[in-house]
Amino acid sequence: MNIELRLNEIWKDERFKNLPQIVHERGFLFAQNNSQKDILITGINPSFRESDSKDSRFFDFNLVLSESRWDNYWGPVKKMVYDKSENIDLREHCAYLDILYFREKNQLFLKKELLLSNEGLHFVAAQINLSQHIIEEIIKPKVIVVKNKESHAYWGKYSQKGIYWMGYKLEALKKLYCGDLYKIVGLHNSNERIATEISKTNLENTIVLFSHHINQYTSKEKRLTAKTLNELLKIMTEPALLAQEIPKQVRDNAL
Repeated sequence: MNIELRLNEIWKDERFKNLPQIVHERGFLFAQNNSQKDILITGINPSFRESDSKDSRFFDFNLVLSESRWDNYWGPVKKMVYDKSENIDLREHCAYLDILYFREKNQLFLKKELLLSNEGLHFVAAQINLSQHIIEEIIKPKVIVVKNKESHAYWGKYSQKGIYWMGYKLEALKKLYCGDLYKIVGLHNSNERIATEISKTNLENTIVLFSHHINQYTSKEKRLTAKTLNELLKIMTEPALLAQEIPKQVRDNAL
């Protein structure tokens, strides 16, 4: 799958030529994903900072994880996957993906400038369609961390309200200190899904953690730790645990 080629096709699509100018000026940014990973951490869309260059490009998540300098966004992500004091290093097992690729820091832009028009809706749907294919065909994760609250709906969490997007059928497992834990049990049989060409998911039994929104202001007690993420990954190495209790290390911190 050529992700950059597909994104260029979306950005050059005549249907989207009247989108806000900054969409075209700033281009797209995507994480390079070309192999299967057991853990997937997802955001909603890449930010744009005044010092950023205005060009479409990709980044290597492995290089981000290896950088020593502090970053307000990536710093908390690094702590989710690497804890030297606990001797836990999940970095090689992790992938990252923003399910949208336009570059904007203010998340109200999505609601007010894109989702209120048919053109914007189709633009968003085309990007999420691509993301779902990347997740299904390349990454095929065993554990997914949905770390942005605004993106919960795109996974099918609110399908009971008729909001499908990717349309995963989810089974609630447990409330944890760091968010709500679900399991993917299939796809909704609905024409409202944006990738109806995917008739069967490769993610059946994959664990999805809808985590609390994490930034520099989030309390330590609500932050997903590398220890908890490691325990969730262990569940997936022993599938029988899915039908049983969440392991004690995780359960002790549950709400």
